[in-house]
Amino acid sequence: MDLKRKVWLDFIPYAKRLFSGGRNDIWQNPDTFLSVYSQGQGLLRSDVLNIPVGEVYVRLLERESGLVEEWAGKRPTFSLKKLLALDEPREFLREVLAGLQNLYRGVQPIVLTLPSPQKWLQWLHTKVRPGQEISINSDDVEAAAMYLAEYVRAFSTSGLAAVVLEEPADPVIQHKEAIPLYQPIVNLANHYQWSVGISLSGATVEFSEGDNEVDFYLMSNADPAAISGYWEKGFNIGGGLNRDFWSGEQNVPPLSDSGFAYGEIPEEAEPEMVLSQLQKLRS
Repeated sequence: MDLKRKVWLDFIPYAKRLFSGGRNDIWQNPDTFLSVYSQGQGLLRSDVLNIPVGEVYVRLLERESGLVEEWAGKRPTFSLKKLLALDEPREFLREVLAGLQNLYRGVQPIVLTLPSPQKWLQWLHTKVRPGQEISINSDDVEAAAMYLAEYVRAFSTSGLAAVVLEEPADPVIQHKEAIPLYQPIVNLANHYQWSVGISLSGATVEFSEGDNEVDFYLMSNADPAAISGYWEKGFNIGGGLNRDFWSGEQNVPPLSDSGFAYGEIPEEAEPEMVLSQLQKLRS
């Protein structure tokens, strides 16, 4: 997936505020989701269409608290396997992806962003073993990666260009050590010729020339100065569009052939400022 000089925007919470009309079923009704998403995309014109899988499951467990009660005390790996086997969220995602294919006809690449294996396990640990210290090891992460690889295979005909694994803010295993444990997902992506990205929450991260196990990195909290520094070193990293950028407090990062602009528009952002910043970015 070619990302050079692209502008990748995550905007669903912002678009929901502007276009949902008070409807609260965006994460369970494909028609509502596609209506909100297409209006947001029409306004903002992201070069990449990104669907966050984790949010679908967060909202599912909010609605279906009985699932958590059923899995109480179980290992997070067991809970993950059961969660990923549920039909409702998977069918929702299939319909959303089919809708995006019909709407955009491959003009913009479609990306599926999932919590990384260890992020899934950390999140589920808080649900099924609340109050207990998180205890996750490399074997757990490898098992979760195998479950996720099989899960993602279900979207092999959904027109994906890439999958992104979103790391937790406080990882048990740092990304450099975690990526080899994610190999089942990487292998599957390679089989289907999808690019693979890693999303990191830190504002700065140490990268070296050997950090090429994946195709790109996303850093939504990195400021333009930090991102420009990575670009100068030739790293394929997206970022620079952090909260300060959308409030007008940060300069617009000059786009580079070795990187791309990336960030999430805050839900509460001012529409006039958002459009003004995008105009500057693209000029």
